[in-house]
Amino acid sequence: MKVKRFRDLTIIDHMVDKLLVIACDSCGAVGNKEKDIVKVMPEIVGYYTTRVALMEVLSVGAEITTVINTLSVEMEPTGTQIIRGIEKLLKEAGIDTICLNGSTEENFKTCQTAMGITIIGEVQKDKIRVNTSQKGDYVVVAGMPKFGNEITGVYHPDICSIKDLQVLLAMKEVREIYPVGSKGILYESQYLAEENHLNFQIADDVSVDIRKSAGPATVVIFTIAPRKLSFLQEKIKTPLQIIGKLI
Repeated sequence: MKVKRFRDLTIIDHMVDKLLVIACDSCGAVGNKEKDIVKVMPEIVGYYTTRVALMEVLSVGAEITTVINTLSVEMEPTGTQIIRGIEKLLKEAGIDTICLNGSTEENFKTCQTAMGITIIGEVQKDKIRVNTSQKGDYVVVAGMPKFGNEITGVYHPDICSIKDLQVLLAMKEVREIYPVGSKGILYESQYLAEENHLNFQIADDVSVDIRKSAGPATVVIFTIAPRKLSFLQEKIKTPLQIIGKLI
């Protein structure tokens, strides 16, 4: 068995033709309890915390097999509301909620919301989208970065949706996809270039804030050959912008 790290993923090679792909995320002090710093409904906490790990696993071409929530809150009422958000996301992605399991805190009263999520998927070895970008590819951002109090609901037209990610994954012209979180678009673009032994050249007319935190993976970057980009915008509801290229 071989285990390696790639970005926020753990990739395990223990089968002849498949790889296990594992991602996790956590969230604390966001919710509607007394000591929470960012006040939102628990359903939103469940939705967006799960979204981070889910997008990481999906982005390399894996299919989801298991979703585990570890909730540091009581089941009623907070846990149930968080799970409702998790299930909403899974249904949006077309994933059967039978894969969901987890645990709650029933021994002590909690005054602050906290949760963790772990997602496991499988991908064929010859289908994994890791280090598949090429010199000359455009680096394109889908969505606008948002975090904290900028996120007030599960749907926003400027946030890259799971559906849009799945559209990108279905296109063979899209070479590689990186969800972007707190490190921002610039960091992830430079990391993508380095992983492919290339350099990232920023475009002259970038209007999106490439240094801003993108919170719970509110945007993705992807690489694509320049001649293949023109038809993408009509298929993607989220705003697209070329932010640079690989040289």
